[in-house]
Order: sequence, then C-alpha cells, then structure tokens
Amino acid sequence: MLTRIIFLLCLCFSPLFAGIEQYFKKAEGKSSVHRMRNIDFIYLINLDQRPEKYEQSIQELAPYGIIPYRFSAVNGWEELTYEALNDLGVKYQRGMRATKGTSYFPEDNGQPQHSLPMQNYGQTYFAHCLSWGAIGCCMSHLSVLQDAYHAGYETIWVIEDDIQIIRDPHTLSNLIDQLDRAVGKGRWDILYTDRDTKNKEGNYVPCRALAQRPNFTPRDPQIYKLQKRINSDLRQIGARYGTYSMIIRRSGMKKILDFLKTYHLFLPIDLEIPLVPGIRQFTVTQDVVSTWHNAATDNGNPNYLNK
Repeated sequence: MLTRIIFLLCLCFSPLFAGIEQYFKKAEGKSSVHRMRNIDFIYLINLDQRPEKYEQSIQELAPYGIIPYRFSAVNGWEELTYEALNDLGVKYQRGMRATKGTSYFPEDNGQPQHSLPMQNYGQTYFAHCLSWGAIGCCMSHLSVLQDAYHAGYETIWVIEDDIQIIRDPHTLSNLIDQLDRAVGKGRWDILYTDRDTKNKEGNYVPCRALAQRPNFTPRDPQIYKLQKRINSDLRQIGARYGTYSMIIRRSGMKKILDFLKTYHLFLPIDLEIPLVPGIRQFTVTQDVVSTWHNAATDNGNPNYLNK
C-alpha cells in the first residue's frame, strides 16, 4: 500500500504532459527496395518474438516481388516500464469525463487495476482492460508514422504480420490513382486495403459506435455511421476496426501524430483513429490485402511465451 501511495505521489508531481515521442522506437537499416508505384515506403510491423509470422507475411508478398521493411515492433510486455506508461497514458484531471479506466502499479506485478469509473485525480489511466501488449501495438504504429513523417514520405503502406493476400497487391497502386482522381490527391488520409475487419468465422465486423476518451469529445459523435460510395471500387467511411493494412498519406500521418501527442494514449490504435479531427478514411470495396482472422495475437497476453 505504501508503495502505491508513493507511486501516486510521483504521478501527481510529474509533468502533466510528458511527451510520448520520447518512447518512439527508431527504424534502423532501411533501404530503397521497400517501395512500389505510388507508395514511397512499405513497413511491416513484427515482434522480434514472432519470426514465424514475419516469414509467413514475406511468403504472402514474395510472388508479387514486394519486399517490406521489417519494423521491430514495440513489445509492450517487455519494453515498456511503469514510468513509460505513466507518461503515455491520460492523467485524470478535473473536468474530464469519468469513463472506465485501467491503471498499472509496480507492486501489482503488471496486473491491471480497474476503476469503474476513474476517480483519482493525477492518476494515469488507459481504457478499461487495455493491456501492455495493446499499448505496445499503438506505440509501434506511432513510431512508424513518426519515422515516415521525418523521412518526408508522401504515401506509405503499413502492414502487420498477419496479412492475407486476396488479390495482386499492385492493384493498390491503381486504386491510389483512382482515389486521387475521385476526391483529389490532397483530400484523403487513409485507404484500408480490405472492406472491413473480420471475426473468427471470417465474417465482416462493422464499427457500430465511437469509443469514449476522458479528455476529448469528437465534434460529430455520429461520424462512425459514414458510409459513402465513391465508385465501384472505393468508399468513404467514418470508422472501422483493424490496422493490419493501411495506406496512409502524409496528411494522415501528421493528424494522427498531432492528436495522440496532444491527448496521449487511451484506446487501442484502431479506436483512436476515428476520433482524430478531420481524418478522412476510405476503404476498397473488394478485399485486396486482408488478415488471417485466426492469426495468433500477443495483444491481450504474451502468447509467444507458449510457442
């Protein structure tokens, strides 16, 4: 109990908005081969502990001559400290919405402590049940976006290590041309390479609501309902689940980075993106690159330990 009191006092007197970018991971050993037409760079996010998933992803892409850059994912279970979590999450303050929250304290040996609702001012919270692994996943994506933005890329393709190729991925280059012509080259931020995420049965799972943050309310809380047909190949959306294959423009990189640097991490990354002000999201109408719906995941638990 004394340890928790000391830890909470440290939270209260620590900087209110310590920068999350100090915990971004560097991309090392990049080369010019990780690209294709209309895409400046291709990132494949992969945990060091999951070489088999990396190999499977490479085998999926190899027939098409596509060579992604392997980004060593942030392993939240092993690489993030309590001090890091304190800086990354949302410090609860007066005037914030009291949503369900989860905190982590040293004496609890990494186990989450849930608050229904949040109630301790100055304490760092994440969304209810957000795990170390999910926080690491979010940091992996942000690290990639920061690297791409610093590198000056205009368009990147970010994929996770559980992709499934449905059609020739080079189709994406043509779809980017289509989207540029249909809405304007500077008027879209993200293009998802499948229609929607899938459940374990392989059925599409549409997003039915926006998740809540304690420190931010979207201007249009009904934006998730947006479903606008652009043409037979493309549609505009307000929200969706899954970040396993996304084409992101420079404008989208900046919007996502600015939002989370300002408001800090709270939700899983796919639930944060729809809240980003002005984010313009699109999907294909027929899957090009999707995900293995039964792929192993380490977000909820470090399941790689049981391989």
